[in-house]
Amino acid sequence: MSTLLYLRGRRLKNQLKSLIHKPARLIYVILIAACLVLTLVSGRAATLPGNGAFRDQGELSALAAAVYLLMFLLALNAGFSRGGNLFTMSDVNLLFPVPIRPQTVLFHGLLQQMAASLLLGFFLLFQYANLRMAYGIFFPQLLMLLAGYAAATFLGQVTAMLIYSFTNGNPRRQMLCRAVLGTVLGVLAAYLAWRILPGGRSEFLPSAVEALNGPVFRCLPVAGWLGLAEDGLLRGSAPAALAGFGLCAAYFAVLLAVIFRADPDYYEDVLKSAEIAQSAITAKKEGTMTEAPPQNVRVGKTGIRRGWGAQVFFYKHLLENRRGRRFLLSGTSLTMAAVVIVFSAFMHDAGLLPTFLMSVYLQMFSAILGRFNQELTRPYLYLVPEPPMKKMLWALAETLPSAALEAAVVFLPVGAILGLSAGLTAVCVAARISFAMLYTAANVVVERLWGGVSSRVLVFFLFFVVTLGLAAPGVAVSLALADVSSGAMLSADALANAAASLTALFLCRNMLQYAELNNQ
Repeated sequence: MSTLLYLRGRRLKNQLKSLIHKPARLIYVILIAACLVLTLVSGRAATLPGNGAFRDQGELSALAAAVYLLMFLLALNAGFSRGGNLFTMSDVNLLFPVPIRPQTVLFHGLLQQMAASLLLGFFLLFQYANLRMAYGIFFPQLLMLLAGYAAATFLGQVTAMLIYSFTNGNPRRQMLCRAVLGTVLGVLAAYLAWRILPGGRSEFLPSAVEALNGPVFRCLPVAGWLGLAEDGLLRGSAPAALAGFGLCAAYFAVLLAVIFRADPDYYEDVLKSAEIAQSAITAKKEGTMTEAPPQNVRVGKTGIRRGWGAQVFFYKHLLENRRGRRFLLSGTSLTMAAVVIVFSAFMHDAGLLPTFLMSVYLQMFSAILGRFNQELTRPYLYLVPEPPMKKMLWALAETLPSAALEAAVVFLPVGAILGLSAGLTAVCVAARISFAMLYTAANVVVERLWGGVSSRVLVFFLFFVVTLGLAAPGVAVSLALADVSSGAMLSADALANAAASLTALFLCRNMLQYAELNNQ
């Protein structure tokens, strides 16, 4: 135990030292802290809504339960392929060879993952002002929502590790576990549809809140129990809060007992997960790729077969996406779409603008350059005898079909929930596609100007600043048309975003004229 305490203390000390030796990281931490303080101050100064009453806090507990279920399932899904991310490669190299009890090392990994789960939910703190104005909650209640988010992610990781230990190398067990999980989710979806859909659009939100706060959903492991606990905390019911957290604690104790007794030598089970995570981090630093390679590649037809000149890059990327994905959209995109759809149901009375802002806000965190970064490290992108601007547009074009499909997946259900017309729904889809173009252009600008920066924190900060600069014309035009209509605002914003994106790409076109690699 003393060895593990020394290791944790040394890591904490080195992290504090890195803030001194890396001023960019220190500046980023200071800015984040300043934004958090501003959010807390604005939240304390928040007043009653315009109608003089807060929304029902049962909506918030239902929304929290839905988010908890989503995070638990995302973590659980990793158990079928790579297990839980409890350890890094440094843990593998430092702790696994040391003669320490496997249970002690596992306890260290669980504590480490618990801290990581809290950091994953850190963004919830920036929603304090909105939640305060809508539901009248206080900061301690927001901290409990964050604790529930971390608990759902953490318990999902531990469950994923147990599933991986049970199913690794046994396809029949994997099929059995997937069948059980699919059956449970199918029954749950049918129950929610039976409770929510008959009421129609006018009763959608009350029916959804009643179903998510009902006894059936409360019996669901982890998500239902945490929803019960959060509902008790919001309503001041100590027995409900203790029951929810007590069930989660008992579930965690059972997981530990099974892991300790069934397979205390779990090192081989977590090694693959650590190797995959480390390879992705190393590749990102070296600039050789932006994503981990898919484990199951479906080859199908061979050869690109279409395109001429720079067009080949577009069809090549489509082919690589088809082989590397199970669905047309990535898991991150589907998750973000589900969050926006649920958010629109709960913010039905607030209109279109909050839902649209939430969709583009989440889109920023999932925006990537696709396969463009990988092409920058390969010589044929520079050798194709085509103008640099043409090559750049075709190399980036594969992001547009995914952006269009993702926008349709998001706003077709949102339009039905909010009662939007077909024309306004189409405008929302076009505006969201324009933001995908904007984020892609911002990524290219960051890559062109600061391609040698290896700090992920600094890169994201630069991306955020560039995005604000590119979005400024669209925001100004939208504010000028605020009194006209939502359709006019979004249409003008979409046109301004498209113009700003194309201008930024044109100014960065020379990055394909010379072999400027990421790691130079």
